[in-house]
Amino acid sequence: MSGECQQIELTNNLEELARLEAWLASWAEQMSVDSKTLFQLNLVCDELVTNTILYGCQSGVAHTIRISIWVSVNNIELTIMDDGMAFDPLSLPSPDVRASVEERRIGGLGIHFVRESMDEATYERVDNLNILHLKRIGWKTR
Repeated sequence: MSGECQQIELTNNLEELARLEAWLASWAEQMSVDSKTLFQLNLVCDELVTNTILYGCQSGVAHTIRISIWVSVNNIELTIMDDGMAFDPLSLPSPDVRASVEERRIGGLGIHFVRESMDEATYERVDNLNILHLKRIGWKTR
């Protein structure tokens, strides 16, 4: 991975989502990332961090969520790491997006969006950490 790595550490508190959004906006400004790519990265991070806070962390227990982002000429790479319960969001089945709203199972659309927005996604569990590696190939500058 070439380019400069930027990181942010969040706690398992939904109020941290505003700080995450501001951090991504500042990063995108520095890197001249186009607004569509920033929008998609924001949604991906928001979805994954929200799920981690709501479902992956014990309430009342402090947890850390670390997001790292690298940019190179053609790629943006995100790593989202947390010390919550072991969970591979990529193991969830894709929802049937052709089914009517009444026929669809609840949940799964956020992870579906993550898969659709990113070109590569892998999960690993290392030393009690969930590590999600995401790559977006090709992006535009403003």
